[in-house]
Amino acid sequence: MNQIDLSWIHSIKQVRQPDGHKKSFGHVLIIAGSPGKVGAALLCARAALHAGCGMVTAMIPEEGVGPLLAHSPEIMYRTESDLSTINLEPYDAIAFGPGLGFSIQVRRNLEFLLQQYSGPIVFDADALTLLGSYESLISQVKPHHILTPHPGEFARLGSLEFDNAQREEQAKEFVSNYPCQLLLKGAPTIVVTDSGELFTNTTGNDGMATAGSGDVLTGIIAALCAQEYAPDVAVRLGAYIHGLSGDLAIQKKSKASLVASDLIDHLNEIRLLD
Repeated sequence: MNQIDLSWIHSIKQVRQPDGHKKSFGHVLIIAGSPGKVGAALLCARAALHAGCGMVTAMIPEEGVGPLLAHSPEIMYRTESDLSTINLEPYDAIAFGPGLGFSIQVRRNLEFLLQQYSGPIVFDADALTLLGSYESLISQVKPHHILTPHPGEFARLGSLEFDNAQREEQAKEFVSNYPCQLLLKGAPTIVVTDSGELFTNTTGNDGMATAGSGDVLTGIIAALCAQEYAPDVAVRLGAYIHGLSGDLAIQKKSKASLVASDLIDHLNEIRLLD
């Protein structure tokens, strides 16, 4: 079985450009949050910022602007609701889904992205539920799309009854039907690439089973895509870094007290990508 471990990380890591500038390290667009769920957007955007990309823009509701600027003034923002009015060319990668809800506009934005944006997209949370609800949407996923479901979301995506004992086979079958990069959360997390290869992550712990942890993962993966890691590499590298941040966190606090923000705080201790 293929493992996502430190030796693999060293074999694929890029050398950070000593003469680079902010545009050298990519620009991520985070499309997330809705009234009452702005925190998901802030976690995702902050994680992307601390995972090495040069610029992050968060497309968020108005109510999120104050908290965003208070906690992370480095993150740019926009408050439009209709993606079709925005020029997406400046963005090297997009994260779509955390806390978005299921409004008609969200669905329209999802359709627009699937049809019009050719760069890497990380789909998580509410985006996964929408994809699983409409065959016309899920049938449009491509190898540059990364899907990051937990078991419940995966069952809806594949219209199946999830079986933990068979999850590897179920994950492979899903990717054979819908070629993409699939990260299936669990203990351990597994990744199936569009080529059908299965990988098992070697980092992480049960303290990470907390609200917002997946939003952090989405931001990390999107940031890696923006830094020109191929989607199949970014999803595996992101899983490892996300889990490692959790492993570092529990060296200083209990698993029971760990929260998603702690994962972001411990990204600064990971020098794998320097």
